[in-house]
Order: sequence, then C-alpha cells, then structure tokens
Amino acid sequence: MPAPPAPAGSPPHGWASATAWRRLQTQLPNGPVRQAVRERAIDAVLLRARELVRHAVRPTRVLSLGWPDDGDLDLEATVERPRPWGPDDLRLSRRAPREADVVAVLDMSLSMTGEKIALVAVATAILRMKLEHVAVVAFDTVAHVLVRSGERLPLRELVRRVLEVPAQGYTNIEGGLVAGRRELAHGRHSERVGMLFTDGVANVGQDPVGAAFRYPHLHVVHVGDHHPQGARACLAMSRAGRGRLYRARAYGDLPGVVRRAVRELFRS
Repeated sequence: MPAPPAPAGSPPHGWASATAWRRLQTQLPNGPVRQAVRERAIDAVLLRARELVRHAVRPTRVLSLGWPDDGDLDLEATVERPRPWGPDDLRLSRRAPREADVVAVLDMSLSMTGEKIALVAVATAILRMKLEHVAVVAFDTVAHVLVRSGERLPLRELVRRVLEVPAQGYTNIEGGLVAGRRELAHGRHSERVGMLFTDGVANVGQDPVGAAFRYPHLHVVHVGDHHPQGARACLAMSRAGRGRLYRARAYGDLPGVVRRAVRELFRS
C-alpha cells in the first residue's frame, strides 16, 4: 500500500525528497529537519537502485589455474596438455570478481533539474553496486572530482555527493573527460573504463573527441531529447574511445540503460 501523502508544508518523503533535495538544501537551515530530508533523499535513491539490481550479481571472470591452486578441474584444458601427464598438467578454473577501474563522468550543467540529478544518482549507485572500483567526476563549466580513484567510500556517501552537486554553469564535456582520464591513470587494474552520461551538447571547452581518444575504453550514454549535434558528438566520442554508444531517451530511462550496459560490458 502506498504511503499517505505528507501534510502540506511538511518536509517531503520518499522519491519526492530525492527530487526536491537540490532546492531544499539551499532553503532548509542546518539542523535535524535538513538532515532528515537528506537521509530520506539518499534512502529513496538507494531503494530505486536496489530494485533494479535485485536479481543481478556482480560481474565475474573465469581464472585458469594450475594445481595445487583452489578451483574446479578443467577437464578439457587438462587433456589438451601433452602426455605423459603429471601433477603440473592438471588445469583448474575458478570464478573471481571482475576487477576493473571505472570512472563515471556526469554532465551536471545548469539544465539539470532536481529529478534529473536524482536519476543520475540512481545510475551512479548502480555502477557502484556492480563494480567496486568507481571514481566519479561531475562537470559543468569546470570538472569536479566527487570520488577519487581508489577512494574507499560508503555507498551512501557517494549518493550524497552526487545529489549535492550544484547544477550550474555551462557544459564542458572535454573538461570532464580530461579529469576522468586523470583519475583512471591512478587505477590499479589493467582494465580501465570510462562511462560518460551526457546529452552531447557542449558549449564551452575544446572538442571532446580528442579527450575521448585518450581513454583505453570510453562508453557513452546519450541522455535526453534527440539533438543532432549531441547525437553526432556522442557517436564520435564513443568511436574515438573504442567504446559503445547507449541511448537513454529520457532521464527516467538512464538507470535501466546503465544496468544493461554493465551487464553487457562486464560479463565474463
């Protein structure tokens, strides 16, 4: 049964607290009410994210091992070894978590409304639930590093930082990509991936295609209304970054698109 509506003038509950938080954080004075609304907003974002990944497991990879490592006998690989067989010819396999360094690069320019920011927070939370090593960069006129590469951060704190980004300024995609690539350079894993969420329409900075080319892999989620300039830019960035292009026709589609992208990009 849905919760009853909050009385007029009372702080919002549920998803309304997440969509209103950008506005309320500048209106509510510091104190218990402001803190309670912020925690409700974080709870609402995490609830949506968990509903989308409820039946999903973290990506894994299959390790090929030799005896006496722990694992299951890989009979096919073992019989392919030259005879006569000895203990060192036993081949084993074991599933292990897929280890990759990922940076999420988030378009947070002035056009971002409270609900759009909340949906971006849901999508970023899904990334963090599925992939352990996630750095986060937001950009408007300049780039803002929200989570550094290798920073051990509780999921709630990651969501709070995304929700509290002040959507402002112009759209400098190139600046966001440069900052994201800088974070990936500090990664510890051989697999390093960027994921850009944007409508593709930059109005300050240099051509972002050059910055995309410097990524080992850059996947682009083109979000929002179809704009010819933005569509061309997103396609060009994904190609330059040797990545895939995904399309979220509205911000409400973004979390589901990100869930699908993670499943496709990081499956074993």
